[in-house]
Amino acid sequence: MFAQNAAVFFSVDCVLVPGRSLSRLVEERLGLSGASGVHESGQADDAERWTGIPEKALHTQLAGLPVVPGVAETTQWCWNNGLVPIISSLAWTPIGAHLAERFGFHSYSGRFLDAMNGRFTGQAGAPVTPADQIEFVLRRADDFGVAPTDCAAVGACPTDGPLFDTVGLGIAFNAPPDVRARATTYVEGEDLRAVIPALERLTVSRV
Repeated sequence: MFAQNAAVFFSVDCVLVPGRSLSRLVEERLGLSGASGVHESGQADDAERWTGIPEKALHTQLAGLPVVPGVAETTQWCWNNGLVPIISSLAWTPIGAHLAERFGFHSYSGRFLDAMNGRFTGQAGAPVTPADQIEFVLRRADDFGVAPTDCAAVGACPTDGPLFDTVGLGIAFNAPPDVRARATTYVEGEDLRAVIPALERLTVSRV
């Protein structure tokens, strides 16, 4: 059992990374032909075109991409206040793994992309759906011994709507009106730390 009392699930696209699909952007920068974004097509060749790409090349591209300011500070605030920061994503799992290690997230979800001897094999798991994300949230909440309604989600895309419906506190961050409509509250800002005042509701509710 963890000392932390609730989890906060952060979406990657438009929350941790501004503006667009991170999977698509990384694939384009790696020169992968037909790059479409893992959550936009889900076809077998999405993984096949990764065959032979070094894991190091992916990490190099990720290290050079713009990230919303304040990510590390926000995850640290979560840990300091009894909240477990977790990545909830439809993207390839190596992307989630990189961001989790770099910024201090507890864990991550995503579509499995196989690698062997430092290179991707072109083999992958089934595409992740919003229903899979909900199952991930429920499983993680159970791991921590808390109800999903005691947790929060920070998102900005239409696919984040089901997460907002599952947790007790849905925070739409720089999101369009249709996404805001499904959230508990919305926040605008250039720095992820802008969501901290909203997350404080979780800490206050436990006092």
